[in-house]
Amino acid sequence: MSTLTSERAAPGGPRSSTPGLVDSVRARRAMVILVWAYSIASPVVETVFSDRQHYVEGKTSAVALALTLDSLGAIVVPVVAVATTFFVGLFWRVTAPSLILVIAPGLVLAANELVHGRPPTLGLLVTAAVGALLVSVRVKTPDLALVGYLGAIVAAASIAAVYLAPSKVLIAGGTNSFDKSLTGAPLLAGIFTHSNTFGMFLSLALPFVFLARRWPVRLVLFAVVMWALILSSSRTALVGVAVVLAVLLLARVLPRSAFAPVAVGGFAVAVFAVFWLPFTETDPEAYTYRGAIWIFDRQQLGDHWFFGLGAHWFADNYALLRSVLSSAASHAHNLALTALMQGGAVVLVAWGALLVIALFATLRRPSARQRGVGVAFVMALLVMGATETPFGLVGWGPLSASALIPLFVLAGQGWIEREEDEFTRALDAASVPLTRAALRARRR
Repeated sequence: MSTLTSERAAPGGPRSSTPGLVDSVRARRAMVILVWAYSIASPVVETVFSDRQHYVEGKTSAVALALTLDSLGAIVVPVVAVATTFFVGLFWRVTAPSLILVIAPGLVLAANELVHGRPPTLGLLVTAAVGALLVSVRVKTPDLALVGYLGAIVAAASIAAVYLAPSKVLIAGGTNSFDKSLTGAPLLAGIFTHSNTFGMFLSLALPFVFLARRWPVRLVLFAVVMWALILSSSRTALVGVAVVLAVLLLARVLPRSAFAPVAVGGFAVAVFAVFWLPFTETDPEAYTYRGAIWIFDRQQLGDHWFFGLGAHWFADNYALLRSVLSSAASHAHNLALTALMQGGAVVLVAWGALLVIALFATLRRPSARQRGVGVAFVMALLVMGATETPFGLVGWGPLSASALIPLFVLAGQGWIEREEDEFTRALDAASVPLTRAALRARRR
C-alpha cells in the first residue's frame, strides 16, 4: 500500500514510521466497487427471479435471497466501514471535517428516531458507515470514473437482456403511466423495479463517464448509457441528462472565472425549484399527479416540520398512502419534502450542507473536466430531486450507487486534499535542512 509518506522514501527502502496519510489507489477503488456492488446486489437477484412484464407498480417481488442480501449488507458494510476507519485512524490519519460532514445526515436521522419514541435501527446507520468508509480511504474524484464504467455495464447488460431475456428487464403494463414510452416499446427497467429508477440511476452515473481517460472510451460509454436511457423513457432522467450535457458544455467553453458564478446561479435556481414546486402546487393532477402527493404530504406534515414524522413513516403508512393516493406514493416525489417528512429540518440541513459543500469543493478543482463533471452531477441530482426522490434516506438503496457515492466523495474531498497539501509542504520543509546539512558534509 503506497502512502504519501512512503512516496518520498527511497525505492525499496523502509517505510517511514512517522504517521502519514494513507493514499492507496487500489484501496480507494476497491471500496468504491464494494459499496457499489452492495447497492445493486438485491436488484440483480430480483431481476433474475422476477418477471417485469407482469409487474404491478408498487408491488415488489418477495425474493428471500434479495432480502437476505439486504440484511447481510446492513451488518457487513457498517462493520467493514468502522473497522477500516479505525484502522486508518490508528496508523495514519482520518480527515475529521470530511468524516463529520458525510456521517452527519445518517446519524442525525438515526438520532431523530429517539424524538419519535423509537430506537434507531441498524439500517439507519448504513449511510453514515458508507460515508465514513469512503472518506477514511480518501476516495477522490478521478476514482469516480468507476461509477461511470459500472453504470455503462449495467446499461449494456440491460440492453442485451432486451433481446436475450426481455421479460426480465421490460415492463409491458401495470399502470397508465407506461403509455409514456418514447419508442412505442415496453419501458426498459433494467435491474430495477421501475423505469424511472433505472433512468435516474443512469443519469446520475452519466457525468462520470467523462472521467474516462481516452475519448473513444468516453464516446462508447456515453452512447451505451444514452441508448438505455432512451429505452427507459424516463422524462425525469432525460431532463437530468439535458442538465448534465449543458453543464459539461459550459465548463468546456467558459473560463473558470465565468463558469463558477454561472454554476452557483444555476445551483440557486435548482434549489429554489426543489422547494417551490411541492410547497406551492395546488393542482392534484400537476406533474403526472405528483400534485396530489405533495398536497397530501404537506397536510400530513403539518407543524412537524422540525423533526418530521419519522424515518419509517412512509413504510408504516404505505397502506394509507396507496388507498388515498397511489402505489407510487411511498416517497414524496421531491427530495426536500421527503427529507422533511422523514427527518424534518434537522435532516434536511445535514443533506443540504453536503450539496453546498460538494458544489464549492468541485468548483475549486484545478481540472476543467473534473469541475464540469462534479457540477453536472450536483445539478442533475437537484433537478431530478424537484419531482423525484433520487436516493433513499433510509438504508443504502440501489440509487445510492450513483447518487451517494459521488456526493460523499465530492463533498469530503476538499478537506482531504487540503490536509494532503499541508502534509506534503511539511515534508518538503523538513527535507530542506537535511539537504543543506548533507551538502555541507560533502564540502568538508
